[in-house]
Amino acid sequence: MKFIFIIFYCIALISCTSSNEINESTFNPEDFETTNKELVRTFKNDYSLWTNEKDIEFYEDLRFNLGIFATFESMRESQYRKKGVVTDLLEIEKIIDSGKLTFLEGWSETCVYCKMGEIDLKNLKKDHSGNVNFLIVDVANRYLEDASETIKKYQIVSTPTYIIFDKNGDEIYRSVGYAAQGDKLSQILYENY
Repeated sequence: MKFIFIIFYCIALISCTSSNEINESTFNPEDFETTNKELVRTFKNDYSLWTNEKDIEFYEDLRFNLGIFATFESMRESQYRKKGVVTDLLEIEKIIDSGKLTFLEGWSETCVYCKMGEIDLKNLKKDHSGNVNFLIVDVANRYLEDASETIKKYQIVSTPTYIIFDKNGDEIYRSVGYAAQGDKLSQILYENY
């Protein structure tokens, strides 16, 4: 009797699973291109949400043109990686100890002051990309691995936080909070090549 109940339960469980869910590992972006789709909404310079005739949602990256994703989380993770966001403490330590200057930014997607400083940081990255490692640590960290060890080790208590490490991995400069200081940061980097 138990055997029959288990078989019945398994059949019921399999038949009740939603056919609208996409398995991330079997997701094929070509499925998006070959199906009838409808644009649900677009967030300018971020992403578009699409659905197909089976009500399956697809997310199209507009920030970096990374393509189509089955889940919002996988799209956001790819966008963060493309932007240079790193949260793993061992990976950050390895980059800081690489023998190059390192510029670490404590950042959050929802931080208004972080967004205000993006222009200065973009110019810094352009001017110093060959001589300096640039790292971004997402302190809010909604889409990547846990950053609490990194935040604790480098004492990132507010955003934005800018930390410059010399070639030996020693901290030589720290700034907490927004200040239009692109020229000052650039000068510190030039002085420590």
